[in-house]
Amino acid sequence: MKRLLIVGATGMVGGYALRYALAQPDVERVLSIGRRKLGVSHPKLTEVLHPDFTDCSALTEVLTGQDAAIYCLGAYTGAVTDAELRRITVDYTVEFARVFRSGSPNAVFHF
Repeated sequence: MKRLLIVGATGMVGGYALRYALAQPDVERVLSIGRRKLGVSHPKLTEVLHPDFTDCSALTEVLTGQDAAIYCLGAYTGAVTDAELRRITVDYTVEFARVFRSGSPNAVFHF
């Protein structure tokens, strides 16, 4: 049984990943971390709100012991400035991966 973490499940890609993961019998638990509430309820699902991905150190405990992460947090090109796009796409991802790796060093990370 797998423990799967999905970041950005309120978006299009993350939403598909979430629905697919919840339907899989070999996925025991799905942890969703995002900036907004999902509005989804499921026995396998635990939701954590984290509004500021510039610092993910507060997530250390919940990121510990995961088997895999699917990272779908992002922004559309043209919807934000180039600087904001880089911050969301690169800086947030690197910060999250840093904390995730320290708590789940053998986990798989999908971006």
